Amino acid sequence: AVARADCRVRVVARHGVGYDSVDVSAMTNAGVVITNTPSAMPRPVATIALTFILALAGRLMLKDKLTRSGRWHERMDTMGMGLTGRTLGVIGGGRIAKELLRMARTFDLQLLVADPYADEVELGYLGARTVSLDELMREADFVVVCCLLNSETHHLVGAPQFAHMKPTAYFINVARGPIVDEAALVAALRAGRIAGAGLDVFEQEPVDPRNPLLEMDNVLLTPHSLCWTDECFGNMAATGLQSIVDVAQARKPQFVVNPEVLVHPRVQNWLRRA
Repeated sequence: AVARADCRVRVVARHGVGYDSVDVSAMTNAGVVITNTPSAMPRPVATIALTFILALAGRLMLKDKLTRSGRWHERMDTMGMGLTGRTLGVIGGGRIAKELLRMARTFDLQLLVADPYADEVELGYLGARTVSLDELMREADFVVVCCLLNSETHHLVGAPQFAHMKPTAYFINVARGPIVDEAALVAALRAGRIAGAGLDVFEQEPVDPRNPLLEMDNVLLTPHSLCWTDECFGNMAATGLQSIVDVAQARKPQFVVNPEVLVHPRVQNWLRRA
């Protein structure tokens, strides 16, 4: 209904970074501006990626279970992995990835980025080296997905990529579920091809109760909400509302997902009123 030619809607202000749930083409054709809130997301999402890294490296969930079940004497059998000198590989070179790189430097991690569109110079200033996806999968001790979901990135990570990973490495996805071939991830985990995973997103959401990931002790799972904090929601709301105010006052919003819409006659009509 929003995309009808006679619709009075001028803007759809989307919370968060991803907009894969919005029909961008239909909105653009109808002269509806789509905005998102990328400035609100880097710190919260980078923080959850780091949370997964620390929890997996320290085998936090397993040690929690040992303690609760009275198996204190088994603690020597659950040695964790130190971070100093390990390698973090980030798939994607956008705002969230850069924030994660900044935070990860504190732990003296080696930093790799795979993104064909990334600014290598800027990433270099952050201490990261730009490599191919296959090289990243081979070298990283922690692989974190931080890219957008689109036609290029759907199932970007599948069986061939998991086959490159070290058996001691961990895989983390804080972006979108369909970027990863989940069946291939399950197969890699079952075969011991990788050490474990941390997932805030899934191919099917909500997660099917029969999903085999739910039965795996070496996988940390959260319901696409780990970054939901008062800080995150406050910043998203403020940024989204500013986009709405900008359109109401005939100004171009700062974060426009479909910039081609700005030449649409409907948009040009209200922009001229500024």
